[in-house]
This record gives sequence, C-alpha cells and structure tokens, in this order.
Amino acid sequence: MKREIKSVALEDIKLSYEVYGDGNTVILCFHGNGRSADDFKFLEKNTRKIISVHLFLHGYSTFSPHRIHQDLITAEHVEKLLEKLLLKEKVKDFHWVAYSQGGRFTLSAFPSFASRVKSMFLIAPDGMNDNNFYSWSQRQWWTRKLFKRWVEKPEELMSISRVLAKGKIIHPKHVSFLDYYTSDPEKFETAYKTWSAFRDLRPSNEEVRKTLDKHSIQFKVIVGEHDQIITPKSARNFLDKIDQSNALKTIPYGHDIFKPHIEKELLALMPFEDFD
Repeated sequence: MKREIKSVALEDIKLSYEVYGDGNTVILCFHGNGRSADDFKFLEKNTRKIISVHLFLHGYSTFSPHRIHQDLITAEHVEKLLEKLLLKEKVKDFHWVAYSQGGRFTLSAFPSFASRVKSMFLIAPDGMNDNNFYSWSQRQWWTRKLFKRWVEKPEELMSISRVLAKGKIIHPKHVSFLDYYTSDPEKFETAYKTWSAFRDLRPSNEEVRKTLDKHSIQFKVIVGEHDQIITPKSARNFLDKIDQSNALKTIPYGHDIFKPHIEKELLALMPFEDFD
C-alpha cells in the first residue's frame, strides 16, 4: 500500500506523520516511546486510511532543543497541530489508537476532539495516573538531573536497579525494561529527553470522564496481563475513576505487543468498521 510522509508545523514545532491508504475509515495512531509509526501498518486495509503520527523526538517530528527543559510541549500545542493535520487530510471524523507514551498525548488532547472521535482504543497507555512515581519524578528538578547523569553512566543505573530487584523493591521485569533502553545509548538518550520534555502533558481524569459521559464513543483500554510497566491494576484504577470499569480488555502478554501473533488478537478487539 502506498506510503506518504507529511508534516504540519506550529512555531518551531514540526509534527510528521505517515499515511497508508485512502479509504473512508480514518484511523489516527500514536506510537510509544522508542517505537515508530510503522507499528500500525498491521491495521492496513483497502477500506481504511491510516494516519500514523511520529511522536516528537522520533521519526521526523522535531522541535527546538530548548523545549526539553523549558517552554515544554503542552496539550495546547498538540491540539493545534492535530487540528492542522486533520484539516490538511480533510478528516471529518476518525478512530483513535494509541500505544504506551502515545496514550499520554491522546488522553491530553482527547477532550478537544471528542465530537469527531468514533472510537478510541488505548493499548497499555501512559498518562492514566498523574500521581505515580513516573509522573511525579518528571516534575522534580533533582530527578531530572539524576537521570541526565544516568544517560552518561547507564551502568550505574543498571547496578542500582539490579540491587533493588534483588531486594524485591522493584520487579525483575523493570530491570529488563531498563536494560532494553540502556543497552542502546541513542535510545536511552531519547527516552530521557521525552521523559523531560513531555512532563507538562498531564491528562485530567475528570475531563476525560466528563467527555466520555457527554459523547457516545466506543472506548477500550487494552493491557497485557503480564505487563509490569502499564499494569492491569493501574488500568482498573484509571477506569474506575472515569466511570468506565467495563472498558478494560486484557490479553495474555507483557508490554511489548507489536508481534504478528499478538497483532491478530489486537485486530479482533478493534472492529473499526462496526462504528462507521
């Protein structure tokens, strides 16, 4: 299927995206940290138009380096850029799919686009809890300084994480997750930059709840039963807060779900044409 890479801009910010197909069913996709827009190629079908966004600091989406520490990316930036994208692509309404960190972007911008959203499927989404350690640590100057140090000395972070795992303070899978990033210096640096630059993207559970109450949208949160990064428990807590306790769907996997045999299960959980 034909692939096109396009972009929209706002000030110094460029948001790039890929388009697959030209069908009537439009699906907007946001990938996760360290992943790519290609993750959603498995959704391709003759009747669909897939718009897969490159998250900032991934692919071709860029902004001025100073935004990593100040003048941070906000929901307002994301909303204005998405409005430009939808206008450029002549999109009236669409389905929304997001994975991991892409979920933080989606939940932050969703209230502004809800009247145009037919369905929303969040796969192991970040952004469900603004009070967890990940979100809290983003906002502390000293933790940002510490993580910057670990970008330069990843072996120090791995040594500490192994000790914490041995003492059963963190799960061993967290060590594997950290090892995945620290083993690749470029990937680890990107993870640090996104962690710092996106800390003002803070979805409001109350706004999400009110928006879902107001609009008739097919909504699901899909989480791996063995996911130690975005756990089923965190998803249940989030869904209870937004009065969507029946929206949870679990699959028997971990956090890394973009594999052929798992993609088939995801497709079964996302029947887009049923809502057109």
